[in-house]
Amino acid sequence: MRTRIIRHGLIALLLSVVSVATVAVSAGELRPLKNPAPASTFMLRDLDGKLTSLTDFEGKVVLLNFWATWCANCRKEMPAMERLYQSLRADGFAIVAISVDQAATEKVKAFAEELKITFPVLHDRDSIISNLYSNPGVPVSYLIDRQGRIVYRVLGEYDWFSPEARNTVQALLGETRKNN
Repeated sequence: MRTRIIRHGLIALLLSVVSVATVAVSAGELRPLKNPAPASTFMLRDLDGKLTSLTDFEGKVVLLNFWATWCANCRKEMPAMERLYQSLRADGFAIVAISVDQAATEKVKAFAEELKITFPVLHDRDSIISNLYSNPGVPVSYLIDRQGRIVYRVLGEYDWFSPEARNTVQALLGETRKNN
């Protein structure tokens, strides 16, 4: 009996190590989804208390980013996200950043102001939307095409102003124009 318990414990440990390693391998990589799926819609309050929905960005290419003020990697990727937003927002690109902080909205707002973030920041204090997207942690980002489908995902920190990121977003913006 004791041997069986130890064996099951070792199997569980091995499976958890393998699953953590799988997440680590894909961290920081812009990965296309083999089967793009519709993004789950939601409503959250922004940092000024206004209700905002993902459908408010319908017809745009959206970078949906889940983050937290205590996350060092989130802090590191935010300036590149801001540069990407500034360079492509006139072309129909939007960023929706969702803080999963349990802290007060004022703390999240102070963080966004410190980093001079101009794109919409929403607060998912209870992680309801993060759980809806089955996020394994933060940061996690999704690129959503103009048809509302999740077409790319990044687990972990990513340089959103890299040539790869800019080219991918520009291609999504260009594809949509061809389809309209």
